[in-house]
Amino acid sequence: MQLFRQELIKQQKKGSVNNRHSYKLKTGHKADYTRIYSHRSYEIHWKRAQTFAIWLKEQTLIRSMDEITRDVAIQYLIYQRDKGLSASTLNADALMINHLMIGSQYWKPEERIIKSKISGMPKRSYLERRNKLLTSDEWRRFYPDRYQRYRDEIDTIRAFGLRRREMFSVHSQAKSEGFGPQSVYRDESGRLLALVRGKGGKIRLAPVRDALCNRMEELYGCYAYPVTEELLKKEVYHRHMRANKPFYVDMPHSIPAHIFRAEYAQERLKELDKVAYSGTRTVKTYVRNGHKPDGRWHWVASTKEINLSDNWQVGAYKAQYGAFFELSKELGHNRLDVLHHYLGVGR
Repeated sequence: MQLFRQELIKQQKKGSVNNRHSYKLKTGHKADYTRIYSHRSYEIHWKRAQTFAIWLKEQTLIRSMDEITRDVAIQYLIYQRDKGLSASTLNADALMINHLMIGSQYWKPEERIIKSKISGMPKRSYLERRNKLLTSDEWRRFYPDRYQRYRDEIDTIRAFGLRRREMFSVHSQAKSEGFGPQSVYRDESGRLLALVRGKGGKIRLAPVRDALCNRMEELYGCYAYPVTEELLKKEVYHRHMRANKPFYVDMPHSIPAHIFRAEYAQERLKELDKVAYSGTRTVKTYVRNGHKPDGRWHWVASTKEINLSDNWQVGAYKAQYGAFFELSKELGHNRLDVLHHYLGVGR
């Protein structure tokens, strides 16, 4: 178990000085099993690794990591499947094993475990997959009773574009996190903002979209504090959130929170595109520069300037580049490539 932890800590340290987005650009979005880019990912891998270690200990013939073969790993996943674990948990187990074995160089990347290629492995339910294909409006029409039951939670996600883990304390690293009285702020123009900590520990202030301003005022207007830039500092944020008591605990995972966040992205983009942007932004990119000895492309870091007023397209949506860039910050990504998940055709 200690070897597993040491390997995961090593990968987290490597990931902390690298950028996942840069790696994707250089490798064509290939999976990286040698680095862990966020503390939350480390915690998930470590939790799954402890269960794996306990199972291995029961297999008396396995005494070291070099004795963990693909067959042993597949046997473990089948054992987990037979216990009735969900498809997403089994995915997490497979990913954890790939990180441990490929990151430590006991396996080659092509030896990775792919859960879907193991016979008899469960898949995500049809209902989950179907609901992710619906738009927010369609889901609310198809499930009016569920929408009314969780209306406040759903409307809050639609209004501020929050992730499930940002909305509910049960998914946060600290139980005082989650959307609560200490999360509500107001800027100088009177617009409500939600203070949240997202993926990778990024702290942001998410503005409410215009169409739901009045609804959010009814729910949370009385809690709003005047906003200050100091709140985005980690130490100030943590000190402020100690007194927070989230409004909501959770809602069923069968309710697809992601499509409500997608609605926020689409509607907020239209609002941001009404602004006349000026100036430029320097964007990091990679260009091909010959081949490596093994025949693969050699990539070199470079930069380019983009005018914020330039017309741009992401997925099915067109707007000024500045509008897309501001939206990416409000969603907590700070890069445009992820916006395809919210602005793609059919979203």
